[in-house]
This record gives sequence, structure tokens and C-alpha cells, in this order.
Amino acid sequence: MYERSEFMPHYVGMVSLVGEQPIANLVPILYFKPQYVDFICTDRTRKIAEHSGSVLKETVGKAHFPIESEIWEVDPYDMLTIETELNKLSSQRNWDPEEVIFNLTGGTKTMAISTYRIAESLGAPFCYLISEDRQNMIHTYRSSPTRDLQFLGQTKASDVIDIDLYLRAHLGEYDEGSPRHPFERLVYEVLKSECDEVKTSVRPRSHGNIEIDFVVRKDSTVGIVEVKGGQQATKKRALEQIITAAEAPFLGTYTKRFLVLDREYTPDNLELARSRRIVVIETPSAQEGKFSDEDELKLRTAIREELGI
Repeated sequence: MYERSEFMPHYVGMVSLVGEQPIANLVPILYFKPQYVDFICTDRTRKIAEHSGSVLKETVGKAHFPIESEIWEVDPYDMLTIETELNKLSSQRNWDPEEVIFNLTGGTKTMAISTYRIAESLGAPFCYLISEDRQNMIHTYRSSPTRDLQFLGQTKASDVIDIDLYLRAHLGEYDEGSPRHPFERLVYEVLKSECDEVKTSVRPRSHGNIEIDFVVRKDSTVGIVEVKGGQQATKKRALEQIITAAEAPFLGTYTKRFLVLDREYTPDNLELARSRRIVVIETPSAQEGKFSDEDELKLRTAIREELGI
């Protein structure tokens, strides 16, 4: 993990706009591995920037490559003020357009526009992290001297994060356990054979009322899996738990969402799940103590399709 592709351009610095999703900052940073990062935040997102910087420092310390970071606070909506502050930063850093890249994924729309204008005036590249075909892709562009937009390429951000980093970036410290019920153990065995990583009974210390049955990862895509059997599998509460765990203040919009049941769900709940991008896998054979071949394949297929396996 964290190895650089020999064909990947090297940037000395990165300017990264901070929004509510820390992964939008950390994935490009850990992929490009600049020597320093300037986090551009607002008063509302300063804590996220500070936490991202702390997580980054701990992560790169373990990986033995140095990345320094600083935080710069700007107005979220006043474009003139934003550009003034960025121009001050540009003068201080004396950016070489061949050595700096701008990450426009986070921040407000006005921050992105202002930062794009700075990148355009310098002729420096800028990038954007998107979830594409169930994979995290970084698209990179540059404005030519004639201000034509040039597409420099796209790359899959492979193996730059693990579950521990993902959880610490979003939630801070956490505890984990082991499968507690027979149905959970059935699901765990399938997940373990399909994913690069599985963590069980994850309980964020900062949110004592939340427990996630499974957190899974394949490559750099992370998902949460809630498992419900018996009467619990008929209720909307299971969906509400996933919706809460995947909200922006918790694990965020880059997180895939699964609900595994040991019976069929009601049509109303299925429709609600679809509207919230939650994949529901119904496995009624689990009531007999093991999956049928059909239900096991159904679970494996859903995991593979959503995590890009």
C-alpha cells in the first residue's frame, strides 16, 4: 500500500479544498504524495482540516514518507476575498506550475471557481476525485496558455487507504469486535472471502449510539454492511441505522451501503432503500442455518458489483 506508480507525475505541492468529506482530500494526497499540502478551509470546515492533517501526519509517519501540511482559512462565498488570499499564498509559496496541483473536490462552489482561476492563471494542473463505475477515480486537467481546457488523464486511486485510515479520518478512534450471531457469522465468511479487509462490530467512540456490523474494503472502495435477522429484518430501523452511519458528518457519501436480511423486505422499505442508494440482499435460506447456493451467490454478486471486484 502507498506505492507510487512509475508513470505518475510528481508534484512538490498540493492545494486541497476542504469540505465535509475528508476522503476527498486524503485519497489524492496519498496517491500523488506531494511534499507539502495547503488545506484551504472555512471556519466551518477548519476542524475537518485539522483532523485531516493529524490523520495524514500519523499515516505518512507509519509509511515513512514525509508530507507537511498547513491550513489556510478563507471566506466560503466571497470570490474576491478568496482569490486575494490564494494570491497571497501563491506569492508566499512561489508556485511552479509544473510542481503544484490543485485538488478542487472539496470546498464550496465559489472556492472551487476561485481556485480554478488561480490554477488557470498559473497554467497548473488541477484534479477532481469522483466515484466512477464503483471505483475512486482522479481526473486531472490543465488550462493551456490559450485557456483551452486540456484533459491530462484519469487514474484509479488504488490501495491508498485502508479501513483504519477511513474510519479515523471520519470518526476518530473506534473499537471493534467479532460476529456475535450465527447469521452474522455466515455473512462474515462470505465478506472475508470477497474483500481485502473486513472489520466487525465497529463502534466509534465519538458516537456511542452507532454500531456498524461490518466495514469492508476492496482496493480503495469502502462499504458498510448491516445484517438483520428475525423480526428486526422486517423493520425500517435497519435502514435508518445505515442512513445515519453514511451521512456526511459520519462516514460520508463515498461509502457503499449494504443491508443483508434473512427474509424478504417489504416493498415500501425496498423503495426507500433504493432512494438512499442502499443495496438490499435478501437471503431467506439463512433461516435454516446456512446459505443456499443461490442466496450465497446473490450476496457475493452484490458485493462484487458495488465494490468493483
